[in-house]
This record gives sequence, C-alpha cells and structure tokens, in this order.
Amino acid sequence: MPIMADELESSLSTSGTQSVSLTSAQEELCRRLDELYDPYGLETQPSAMFRGALFAIREAQNNPDWLAQAAHSLREILHPFWGPKIKAVPDRKKNALKKFGSVFADDIEKNIGSIYGTLSDLAHHGVDAPRLDFSNYTPPMFEKLIIAPFETSMRRALTRQSDLDNEIDKLFE
Repeated sequence: MPIMADELESSLSTSGTQSVSLTSAQEELCRRLDELYDPYGLETQPSAMFRGALFAIREAQNNPDWLAQAAHSLREILHPFWGPKIKAVPDRKKNALKKFGSVFADDIEKNIGSIYGTLSDLAHHGVDAPRLDFSNYTPPMFEKLIIAPFETSMRRALTRQSDLDNEIDKLFE
C-alpha cells in the first residue's frame, strides 16, 4: 500500500530528521533567488532547491547518491538562466539580472556559467565528464568547492545598487 503524503510528513517529523538550518546570509540569498524567479512564474522556488541541496549534503552518510542530487538541485536554480534550451525566461542570463537590478550583471555571466557546467557534470554522474572522480568527493569538499563559490557568485549576481549604498553608509557610521 503506498504511503500518503501526510503519512510521509508525519513519519519524517517523528523520525528525528530535522529541516535544514540556514545562515542569515543563506536566508537572504534564498529570498533574492525567489525574487529573481517571481516574474517568470516558474513552478519550484529556488529556495526549496537550495535547501534540498543542503539537505542532501547533510544526509550524505545515508544517501549514496547525495552528490548528484545536491548538484542537480543547485543546477536547477541556474538552469532557467543558463540552460541552452529553456524558453520560460525570455530575457535570460545577464538581461534577467539587469532587470532584477544587479550592478554586476555584465561581469558575472562567465563565472556562473562555469559553476553551471561543473554542476551539470556532477548531476549527470560524470557521464559527459569522465575526468571527474566522484570517489574523492566528501560533503565538506563539496561545500568548499561548489557551495561556497555558488553562494558567493549568486550573492554578487544579485547585488543591487542599494546594497552597495548601504555598505558605504555603514563605513561612515
């Protein structure tokens, strides 16, 4: 007999599995990612995908496919903007970032494109990139090599002029 969604939710809440805690910087990144997506009516919130990636990493000891699943979730956040065949976002890449108000839209595309490529290779289990050695990836290594650059690049991509103005104001307080 199949498990119903409410039964699954109940079993998860009583099994000791906790939701993923984010830092305040990660919460802000999630808010901005969701805001970036809002005009395009995409079904899944990027904040949910980001939390899913972090959950997959946290549960790595219980999930032999954690690496591909975490990479896939992060890749899906970028896919509407960097995926070659997506039509849901007509003003893709830096134009979508400019529309959002990014002050760094012009110089961020290459960096995020590189992250997207690495995430694609990992999400596809290295099928198209046999140079990747999955056996050496550990959760801390993934966080250092993938999560940190992803967060840094996306924070920069989603920086608005008002954010810079606020930072300047803090210097003179």
